[in-house]
Amino acid sequence: MIGRVKSISRFGIFITFLASELSSEERTFFEDVSDTLFLTGLLRWSDVPKGERIQKNDAVTIAVKEIQNDGKIDLTLTQEDFREKYDKILARTGEMLQVLRLQNQRGINQ
Repeated sequence: MIGRVKSISRFGIFITFLASELSSEERTFFEDVSDTLFLTGLLRWSDVPKGERIQKNDAVTIAVKEIQNDGKIDLTLTQEDFREKYDKILARTGEMLQVLRLQNQRGINQ
């Protein structure tokens, strides 16, 4: 799944991602979570490869490593091809734009 770097701290990198990207098994930890809700997880420094340059607002590919009993989410960084990563982002953006166009057309026709 793709997340966005929210902040960087001494503990690691806090990353936000959509709740809809969690698997159904991972969703069992959270009750009544909306698909449009943003969740925040922690990517610990020990899970970041040496030499990896990550800045605030960067898009990164992550996976859920563990969801703790208190609801905290530990993440791992997954390596992905640059082109494949941004093809997914562009595809998702195109789908969102198409939905917005349809909503706008419905609003105009009413």
